[in-house]
Amino acid sequence: MTAPGSVLIVGASAAGLSTAEALRRQGHRGRLTLLGAEPHLPYDRPPLSKQVLAGDWEPGRAQLRTQAQLEALDAEFVRGEPAVAFDAAAREVRTATGRVLRGDAVVIATGLTPCRLPGQRGLAGCTSCAAWTTRSPCAPT
Repeated sequence: MTAPGSVLIVGASAAGLSTAEALRRQGHRGRLTLLGAEPHLPYDRPPLSKQVLAGDWEPGRAQLRTQAQLEALDAEFVRGEPAVAFDAAAREVRTATGRVLRGDAVVIATGLTPCRLPGQRGLAGCTSCAAWTTRSPCAPT
């Protein structure tokens, strides 16, 4: 079996990032693309509902890797584009904007969708956007 030249990883958070890092550690030198629905770089969710909301951490501290570590990975991060369709035979993923991404291999590493708390209509769950919005009107990454 031949190693894939390009790998498309659907999910750009902890699972997707770990997959990309493992591929690089195992010697993959081809193109890596991570597709994520959120506009932010990979971050650690648990601290958002604890340390960040409590004001003990700045939001940037929840990032899983530094900018230098992400650059060293030599991967393209496609952020803010949710995947809406997957064609396994063609190895293609279509995003909500209509963009089509392809890889010689496709890894689905989408993780979980945060749950909403009862009585919290309109709160998006504990995503980085919701946590930062809850703490202040504008807290970009």
